[in-house]
Amino acid sequence: MLKTKYLFFLLLFFLSFWVFVSVDKSHAQEDTNMVPSPTPQVQNTVEYELPYPGLLPDNPLYFLKVIRDRVVSFLISDPKKKAEFNLLQADKRLNAGLYLFNSAKSGTVQNPTKENEKKINLAISTISKAENYFFEAILEINKAKTQGIDITNLAGRLLTSSEKHQEIIISLEKRSKGNIKESLMGERKRTESFEKQVREILLGK
Repeated sequence: MLKTKYLFFLLLFFLSFWVFVSVDKSHAQEDTNMVPSPTPQVQNTVEYELPYPGLLPDNPLYFLKVIRDRVVSFLISDPKKKAEFNLLQADKRLNAGLYLFNSAKSGTVQNPTKENEKKINLAISTISKAENYFFEAILEINKAKTQGIDITNLAGRLLTSSEKHQEIIISLEKRSKGNIKESLMGERKRTESFEKQVREILLGK
């Protein structure tokens, strides 16, 4: 039964990966000149480059990316590698949320149209999922540490990433108001707590 389950996931993974890669490449070429990376509105005070997000959540084929990521995560058993994978997904989704936020038509976050508001809400949801992945990365790095695996370098990357997440979310807060701003403040507080947790890991607490 277990063997059949693994075979099913492998087949699903390779199928979705093949379709996704071909679509993602063409999407990347189309978007190269459409949205700057990371964004002209964010001052790069934290030296940490976010990875290109690929397909964005508003793309109808995005579900293939979600399936692929879940299958890959399921197949990773090493906690350090899983932490690295979760960190990558956290950074990708943060950048995806940033892309969505900046691509809202008219660029008016203060007085968004219905279409803009929908895209901005999707951006905030994507950022929230980014922080969920970051939390999972912390859980896995703690697990690796208890197993005696050296996680010093990875913990250092997590720390810098948490600072970058805060920097970007703060920049979006400054451009927002009302419920949008409150939601972003909530996500920023999460990233602040993550930074504290990672610092404690590095200090050996």
